[in-house]
Amino acid sequence: MAKMLFIAYFCHLINYLNNIKMKKVFIFFMGLVLSSALMAKDFVIISYSGISELERLFSDQNLKIHYYTDSEVFATAEHFDARTMVLLDHQAFEQNEVYTLVYCPQTEQQAYIGDGEALLQTADYVVVKGGVLPYKNDGAVAIFNKEARLPRLTRDFPTVTEVNPTISEMLNQVNRDSLEAIVQHLQDYGSRVWNSENAFAASDWIAGRMQALGLEVEQQPFYAQTWLGSGQAAPNVIGIQRGTLYPDTYVVCGSHFDSFSWEAYYGGQAPGADDNATGVASVLESARIMTQYEFEYSIIYCAYGCEEMGLYGSEAYASRCQQEGMDIIGYFNNDMNGYLYGDQIHIDCIYPNSVAPIGTYYMNVGEVYYPELPIRHVNFNEGDSDHTSFNNHGYMGIYPFEDYQNYSPYIHTPNDLIGTSVNSFEMSQQYCQMNIACLAEIANPMGEMGTLTFDVDTLLVSHSATLTIFNNTEMDIVTLKKITIDEEYAGFYSFEYAGQHFELDEEVSIDINRGESIQLEVIEELVGKNSFVYPVLYFENTLETVSLITRVDLAAVSEQGASCVQLFPNPVENQLNIKADGLQRIIVYNAMGQLVEMKKMDGDQRVLSVGNYKAGLYTIHIVTADGVVIRSVVVK
Repeated sequence: MAKMLFIAYFCHLINYLNNIKMKKVFIFFMGLVLSSALMAKDFVIISYSGISELERLFSDQNLKIHYYTDSEVFATAEHFDARTMVLLDHQAFEQNEVYTLVYCPQTEQQAYIGDGEALLQTADYVVVKGGVLPYKNDGAVAIFNKEARLPRLTRDFPTVTEVNPTISEMLNQVNRDSLEAIVQHLQDYGSRVWNSENAFAASDWIAGRMQALGLEVEQQPFYAQTWLGSGQAAPNVIGIQRGTLYPDTYVVCGSHFDSFSWEAYYGGQAPGADDNATGVASVLESARIMTQYEFEYSIIYCAYGCEEMGLYGSEAYASRCQQEGMDIIGYFNNDMNGYLYGDQIHIDCIYPNSVAPIGTYYMNVGEVYYPELPIRHVNFNEGDSDHTSFNNHGYMGIYPFEDYQNYSPYIHTPNDLIGTSVNSFEMSQQYCQMNIACLAEIANPMGEMGTLTFDVDTLLVSHSATLTIFNNTEMDIVTLKKITIDEEYAGFYSFEYAGQHFELDEEVSIDINRGESIQLEVIEELVGKNSFVYPVLYFENTLETVSLITRVDLAAVSEQGASCVQLFPNPVENQLNIKADGLQRIIVYNAMGQLVEMKKMDGDQRVLSVGNYKAGLYTIHIVTADGVVIRSVVVK
């Protein structure tokens, strides 16, 4: 009705305009206003019950859902329906970048709001326009003009039936003193408010710790709009441990490193020992231990800024993960795990019903590895944490919490300190162990390198060769794959086995019993001008993780020519200088014969970055215009 009256009034004004030019100008500008009014969307809240009803709301073309809980969705609507919707604001997001949901009990809402205006007040929370400071507890969620997505199960979570000895070995390395040292360091900043110098320093310190562990580290900048100002927040820290078989599939754990107290805004302290130095400690201790092992899937360790103002940091990262289409199996949050109420360590696991599979998995891991540890699923209506950002962007995430009814009463105060707020590093140790167990069971630690061995006769261009494979593992299947380095050096491979001829366009599996050896007649036709061969075949024992690469180098540089090839420094820590006439490319293998890296090189001197390599012995093939030189290098 209001829009119809607006149109009528607009037409009436035009009839009274005599000046043709003024009429045209007026029509143009009023048309823009009218178009904006007609296109404006309403910010609404809709209650629902059950997963099927939630899925229906997500498929409703009238709605763009921005955030959801177990019972409500916050959305913009093309057409407002008073029967099913509660109107929060007209012209959604046109005068503000964000709305904020603040968990605050009804009895204290008026004191919290003061002279401000709330769009909605319920028994548990307040919704306001723009950014605000949180209430006393961990209770602010910023709602952005981004479209949420329902979490999806990219693959089934493993069913754990027995303790994996390798994972048990990891769990036994979790050290309480290590956890306490991290919490103490972060506490010693005094406060880590989202845009303070201390918060930036904490981000840098965490990044340095991750880099020292050999992770791929990024500090992700992001912008935050808060009640007391807007601008760049202390950046997220993202550390990636690449999987050996599935490097583009991830399991993620995270925590936030910023802290909050009202006193901090007036020069006081916000030490944030339990909220959330304990969570950061769990993530860094997990990384310290797990980087000593190899896994099939990649693991990401995160530390977020500006969680206290509304989950800004995790929202920035989870949103980017969604935009890039990252395949994330599951997310495990670490936030407040050092305050023990009572005398029995326990875990309250917080997550929405839409991600029940990962919650069931967490409890399954607990039952197997720590059957004496009570774990329960709870619904928490007094706060939120970074798992919500992942759930809101289509990923399954959970939040193991110290106690939803009796969490530390000292958080967001100057007394959030070791001793008062963090009174049990034994409990922090247990939470960290559960974090590692859940990550490792999904990421799948690589087993001991088997003794699958190879013996290759001299392989010449366009000639056949005999390849002998001897299996001394428990498993009995070997998979052969063709490797194509690039089009210039692509090869055509085939082989004879047991009277059959195989073409290696696809994977081929062969049964080899333990203790048995087989011989393959391999035929190779090299496509390319040079007289040396790059890796020919990739052999993988598919039931036990054993991967080796055979390689044959045909043209070796003369002794005189080889003496002109220089690698320095050796041992090397970060950058290896390679000097050789006619340098074309380098191929790096680790001590187990696995291909680590292959890079094209131009010119006579290039630098190879080895900062991410694990310490150990490596063999480097330096390919020049004259042939190949093989050198050994020690990485510190």
